[in-house]
Amino acid sequence: MNTVSRIIRFDLLSLPGLSLFLGGLLWVMSFTQVTFYTNHGVVMGYWVAATGWLGFGLFQFAWYANLLELLGVLLMSRYPNRAMVVVVLGVLLAGQAFWFTEIPGQKANMQIVDLGMGFWMWYASIVLVTLGVIFGPTEEETITTPTPN
Repeated sequence: MNTVSRIIRFDLLSLPGLSLFLGGLLWVMSFTQVTFYTNHGVVMGYWVAATGWLGFGLFQFAWYANLLELLGVLLMSRYPNRAMVVVVLGVLLAGQAFWFTEIPGQKANMQIVDLGMGFWMWYASIVLVTLGVIFGPTEEETITTPTPN
């Protein structure tokens, strides 16, 4: 059965389906908002989305929560238990973003003064997608054994 049709029922919108939809909508909208206020100005969400993967070298892994959430959504129809583990790890990894105090730059580091609306929209989207994945699957994961010929 198709994942989208299983999660979102067109006759009656399910709560997990609504959570996934709103999470995705907030995630996209966070690109257009200010994510961080720094001592050198503001940092927009699209810039963080495009360059956040570079944080790997600085032990800032929060950007990778986006990939874990996507993986959880893709796994939720076939492997719901594994998907739940992946998205919970994603929320925990996204929590590392609260620890950021500066953004490295070419000339000088930018000190983060405050978190913008884009940050809160992004984090809310991560939480909503996690809730959608956790409460979305209606079937338990089954282990199939090969049948002898």
